[in-house]
Amino acid sequence: MSPRKKFNRSMKTREEKTLEKLVLGEAEDVIANLDKTKLKIKKTDTVKKKASANVQKKRKPVWTDNADLDETEILVPTRNARGMLSYVKTKTTYEKYSKELKDKFVYVHGTASWADLRKKDDDSDEILKRVGNFIVKTDDLTKGTIDISICKNLASNLDQSGSVTSLEFHPNAQVVMVANSKRNIFLRQVDGTKNLIIQKVLINDFPISCARFTTDGDQFIVSSYRYQHFYTYDMISGKMDKVQCDRKLSKFNLEKFHLSPDGRLMVISGKDGYIHVLSAKTKEFLYSNKMNSTVRGVAFSPDATRMYTHSDEGEVYIWDVRQKECLHKFYDEGCIHGTAIALARSEQYLATGSDTGVVNIYDTSSLLSSPTPSPLKIFLNLTTAITEDRKSVV
Repeated sequence: MSPRKKFNRSMKTREEKTLEKLVLGEAEDVIANLDKTKLKIKKTDTVKKKASANVQKKRKPVWTDNADLDETEILVPTRNARGMLSYVKTKTTYEKYSKELKDKFVYVHGTASWADLRKKDDDSDEILKRVGNFIVKTDDLTKGTIDISICKNLASNLDQSGSVTSLEFHPNAQVVMVANSKRNIFLRQVDGTKNLIIQKVLINDFPISCARFTTDGDQFIVSSYRYQHFYTYDMISGKMDKVQCDRKLSKFNLEKFHLSPDGRLMVISGKDGYIHVLSAKTKEFLYSNKMNSTVRGVAFSPDATRMYTHSDEGEVYIWDVRQKECLHKFYDEGCIHGTAIALARSEQYLATGSDTGVVNIYDTSSLLSSPTPSPLKIFLNLTTAITEDRKSVV
């Protein structure tokens, strides 16, 4: 058996030398790498020096609280060997404890941009550095903008036990009538600041559901859903009269009534689609018209020659007041249950409201030519039922 040859480090194969050169490199490469490491160390020292310089330039606090330097006991969260969280009382100052929390936050989340004191002020914050009026009123009202001024509430200082059921402005004076469900009627002077109460009228055992001024403004009429009679009040003499409806009328409801612009007619919405027309002066019954469903809204043209009615099933009827007949009817687009209707004073636009809060605006010139006209504008801003529409100056 031949003796084992001793291993000599100089006896390396060509392959080992090649691998050693690829992994470790030549002797010259090792020296070059040492030089690069020295350069990195120098750069790191330079960055640390700059950081320390920035720390030295730290802004001084505006004021100091001596209580921060006093020692106090605080609860510090710790975990035991089992990993269970517990709190240990430790004596320290608030300043040291605050610094520990800040360092922990920076370690986890980094420095927040808003907390960088070296950040220059943004020009966008200039508006926050001064006081004054930034909104200036202009005489030009842009399209799609409504200018609103908040005035004193018309229902303030009234009987709070009853809800407001009707509100009507006087046709000739700066007076408003506010009626509530507790039989009270208030006449107030409208000035936008005080709105003083001029007169208060009480009707015993008569829950008011509708109240309107006559066209000349000398009287106002009050009705109730509970009774088949209504009251007229003369504002000049202060006299109130009770008016019993004609016995010829059947199936009517005095929850709402409407007066024509010329002051000649008074319309009562009856049941089962009946529309009863009375004389506004004598309160005598004149005639009745009938729709296919319950009447929910009534509107007159400015000359009172035409009458528009809105039904519970979403149909709109156009009536000739002189001929006492229906000229045309159409379906209100997208309406399931109609609730209100109004006509512009120029008779150019017709507005309809529904129980879903949708308001449609129609051009009256195209209503008679189609059973399903398309509205010019649809308002979807409201989400509750439209209880009443009012005519505008357009």
